[in-house]
Formats: sequence, C-alpha cells, structure tokens
Amino acid sequence: MDIGKFSYYARKIHRLLMLFIVVLGLVQMVTGMSMKYPGMIPFIDPTAARLLHSQTATYFSVVFGLQMITGLVMYLAPTLIKTFRKPPKNTDLPN
Repeated sequence: MDIGKFSYYARKIHRLLMLFIVVLGLVQMVTGMSMKYPGMIPFIDPTAARLLHSQTATYFSVVFGLQMITGLVMYLAPTLIKTFRKPPKNTDLPN
C-alpha cells in the first residue's frame, strides 16, 4: 500500500476515533467526579458510577491506543514519503 493512502486512511480513522474519545471521556469524567465527590451529582449512585467507570475504562483505553497509533502514522507519513520517494523518470524530451 502507498504511504500516502495509508496516511489518508489513518487520518479518517483518527477523526472517527475522536468522536468515541469525546463520548467515552465525558462518561469517564462524570463517573469519576461522582465517585470523588458523591454529593455533587445527587442523582448518580457512586456504586453504579464505579461500575460504569470500570466498564468504560477498557473501551476508552483501546480507542485511545488506536488513536495514538493513527496519530503516529500521520506524524511520520511526511518523513516516510520524503525518504522513500522515487526519483522522477527521465523522459529524454528535448528542452
């Protein structure tokens, strides 16, 4: 596969994963706050928050890890393209 296409698809996947990170991050934030400060959000039970927090932590970690990998691909792609670029073909046309 071409490095440019690979970087293109990595960017698309990275943007999609960003949506999941935002949603899962908000869940992690709210449940974490409700565990640390139980009276701050009265309608959330700290025990239920702990269960939801621990269940979403695995998904958050996997999605965040995938996003880091796609971000690394996007970061390294310009350098790899420049390094592995083939020289232009000689067409032997008169000037």
